[in-house]
Amino acid sequence: MIIGNGLLATALKRHDIPNGNIIYLAAGVSDSAEKSPAEFLREEKLIRDCLSKNTRIVYFSSCSVLDPTKTDNPYVVHKLAMEKLLGQRSDTLILRLAQVVGKSSNLKLLTNFLFNKISREESFSVWSQARRNLIDVEHVVKIADHFCGTITSPTKPINIASADPVSSLELVRIFEDVLGKKSKYALVDSGGNYDIDVEQCLLAASCLNLDLKSSYAKRCIQKYYGQ
Repeated sequence: MIIGNGLLATALKRHDIPNGNIIYLAAGVSDSAEKSPAEFLREEKLIRDCLSKNTRIVYFSSCSVLDPTKTDNPYVVHKLAMEKLLGQRSDTLILRLAQVVGKSSNLKLLTNFLFNKISREESFSVWSQARRNLIDVEHVVKIADHFCGTITSPTKPINIASADPVSSLELVRIFEDVLGKKSKYALVDSGGNYDIDVEQCLLAASCLNLDLKSSYAKRCIQKYYGQ
């Protein structure tokens, strides 16, 4: 069973992922700027309902929980609490995702935001200290399916991210290059910069013949936003 209707859930359904006695929980809070207790409670209720069933759960969390500058962030606090709740079941697979890229109408998606601002020649701010890690939604689906089939008793959450992190400014320049347009931005001295352990992810990618290294961020942007 695949729960959700967003970018990731749609990709899972499109690829006809064999789910059998497995719940792919892709309907939780996805906006890292979310602060609404009601939204957090909605996801918690959904998780508790899933836990009441006799089935394995694959839960998609976020790599942002690794950011040391966000320890008090409501979204991060919530995600960690949900990971702990789900961790009560030894077979639950918790996958922490980097910034997912794909075709989506969600304007809160970072890459959609940058695309719209730059293509419309609108001004925006760039956090000078922030680093971004992009991951193609199609690769998320393949890697998640691989982990689900090869890891029966996870001991900790697994990160799904690329080996090609870029600064926010580098990401803007990639968009400029792909779109053939100059952007109007103001640098702001803000943002976090943290490492993501991608060893397991790269091993899975190697098995699947996926390249998550060379110019990965640019390839993602070109694929989904190129003219």
